[in-house]
Amino acid sequence: MARRIKPNLKPSHPSRGRPPLGEIERTRILGATAAVFLEKGFQRTNTNEIARRAHTSKQTLYALFPTKADLFVGVIGAHTEKLFARHDSYIASEQPPRVALIEIGQTVLGLFTNPEFQALYRIVIAEARSFPRLARQLRLQCSERGYALLAEYLRSRRIGHPNYRRAADRFVSLVLGDFLLNGMLDPGLAWSRRVVLKRVRQAVDDFFMIYPQKKSRKGKSR
Repeated sequence: MARRIKPNLKPSHPSRGRPPLGEIERTRILGATAAVFLEKGFQRTNTNEIARRAHTSKQTLYALFPTKADLFVGVIGAHTEKLFARHDSYIASEQPPRVALIEIGQTVLGLFTNPEFQALYRIVIAEARSFPRLARQLRLQCSERGYALLAEYLRSRRIGHPNYRRAADRFVSLVLGDFLLNGMLDPGLAWSRRVVLKRVRQAVDDFFMIYPQKKSRKGKSR
């Protein structure tokens, strides 16, 4: 299973004599960063502009995010962390896997229907050839981490044995389907909560057709 890799949201070398950044300041910096990236794209974004809009110093900015790629990953990570936040509770929960996977699927699809995330995702695609390290960093710190956590949940429920990572990949593919491509091509595409739920439920049904839930001796799904 892939090793967990957390986004670099904390400074590797905190500046001396300065207390750790508060959550409000961190949120303000990431908000300003997202706005500049969305306006200018990755290549034309300038860290001076980000620092000015965030009302912070470049020293503070670089202490938290040493490179421009780290800034971009930080913005994406602020979105994807919402996917990962409930991982431990899902592991500990006694709720049926079908219920948990429907909730997870809704969160995944909700992320990719978020207008800001869609716009940031388009930037990654557009800049991947010119800045391949950015694409690799995002894949490792966001995408691969998500798959690893989902695979860990599936392993805890013995769903997808023996290749839980492949099962996680299959689940996400069923949830997203053709939406990812359509969403990239049509920025105005929007789905209601009812449509999202219907799609996710169908994806979960299809997933369990591929990976049937095992039954315990008492006849209950594990």
